[in-house]
Amino acid sequence: MKAVTGTDMGRIDKFSIEQIGIPGIVLMENAALKVVKHIEMYLEQKKPALPCVLIFAGKGNNAGDALAAARHLIVAGVKVKVYCLFGKESFAGDAKINFDILENISADIDFIIDDLKEESELKALSSDIKDAQVVLDGIFGTGFKGQIKGHIAKVAELINQNSDYTISIDIASGIEASTGKTAVNCVKAHKTVTFELPKIGQLIYPGVYNSGQLAVESIGMPEQSINSVNLNTALTDSAIVNSVIPERKDEFNKGNCGKVAVITGSEGMAGSGCIAAKASLRTGSGLVYIAAPSSLLNIYQSVVPEAVAIGLPDYNGIISELSTESILKLLKKCSAAAIGPGISTGESIYNIIRDIAENVSIPLVLDADALNVIAKDIGILNKFHKDVVLTPHPGEMSRLTGLDISYIQQNRIEVARKYACLWEVTVVLKGARTIIADKTGEIYINPTGNSGMATAGSGDALSGIIASLIGQGASVFKAAVAGVYIHGLAGDIAAGVKGIHGLNAMDIAENIPCAIIRTTLIK
Repeated sequence: MKAVTGTDMGRIDKFSIEQIGIPGIVLMENAALKVVKHIEMYLEQKKPALPCVLIFAGKGNNAGDALAAARHLIVAGVKVKVYCLFGKESFAGDAKINFDILENISADIDFIIDDLKEESELKALSSDIKDAQVVLDGIFGTGFKGQIKGHIAKVAELINQNSDYTISIDIASGIEASTGKTAVNCVKAHKTVTFELPKIGQLIYPGVYNSGQLAVESIGMPEQSINSVNLNTALTDSAIVNSVIPERKDEFNKGNCGKVAVITGSEGMAGSGCIAAKASLRTGSGLVYIAAPSSLLNIYQSVVPEAVAIGLPDYNGIISELSTESILKLLKKCSAAAIGPGISTGESIYNIIRDIAENVSIPLVLDADALNVIAKDIGILNKFHKDVVLTPHPGEMSRLTGLDISYIQQNRIEVARKYACLWEVTVVLKGARTIIADKTGEIYINPTGNSGMATAGSGDALSGIIASLIGQGASVFKAAVAGVYIHGLAGDIAAGVKGIHGLNAMDIAENIPCAIIRTTLIK
């Protein structure tokens, strides 16, 4: 599903109104009806004796949606009180039409246009919020940026402190639609009813926290309107993943299902390669090679007996440059490779990766210490002959780019897109709502996964999954998109059994087949 910024959505709205000819007030009415549907669903569930909805309205189209919703609720017999947070003169266009209608039917409307200084005012408003079954947030829309100020900040704070159930119209007031950044007093919605397409800020943190359950509703915009804007950001869904999962024909043998190499291993870090190899096998690879230090080979053969273990010359448990020829020979007979899990950052590793870049033409997934080595000389990326996937966590991305981790975390989409284009690679910026960026600037936001996956080896499993999908014939970018989704879903399945505190990386690897099954069952 495509995702939009506030600017994108504004252009789509404008096209619908000016080019298609749908009056803005029709779109507003449709939006209001969809919001009312969700309010009524909640009230039906709660079955209060005297249903009451408290509505907070700003001054733009978001407020107009709220005022139109108020009218429909009043007609349906719901007790409604509307608080307008700007003066009557602030309403214009379609919003003013809906405000005038409410006045004409003698709706209960009050104004809060100054700071709430008196204790009695604060208590009265808090009491109103507590008495309502639903608080409807129609204060700010997708154009919001910065901080909520003055009396509106206090109102938002009181909503968050006292509301049993808050529904936000289109976007929770205080979320920036394009970045997910939130104001200090951002409204914390239990549900957001957004229109036509999700907003990017609702899909990434911290905006996810304040959006609550996200319901995407159509308000009658035709496909031409959506297609009138070039959208290059999307939320990964099962349909996309289904299109990537390789076909498994009855007559296939292991040679038809991809050969993947995992270049891995150093003293004390053998587990990383075991997890990556196991994940690759569980994703469907026909043959997985583990190329690792000879001194550690018995570990790999014991933990992953299904893989073919290839011993490499090593020095003190670190792969030696003497192994370069063997690695290049191995990679030439494989269809993809994962390089880096537990491999260390010694000088020999730098030289090996440089030689791989200059001599290997298969797609590569570079993770962990491979990224740390590349960070010493980012120019190595220009030497790779074939498509490359980088899978950094924020710390590794910081080392690769020189940017502060805090900046990366606050601008995840921007950073991933910029460097995927600059380096001409696929970037998988790991974390909550992992970002997958293509070298063309296309972005996917991943919805699966949980905090239990914040555990050593989780990233190694991801590398194995992506390499396996590439090895089975998927394009590099789509393999990364689908691989991240499957990885997160495997973690969700594992957490459903073991909880988030006891989850480990091998649990993720072992649940990959279940994740693939679940994905293919969702149509």
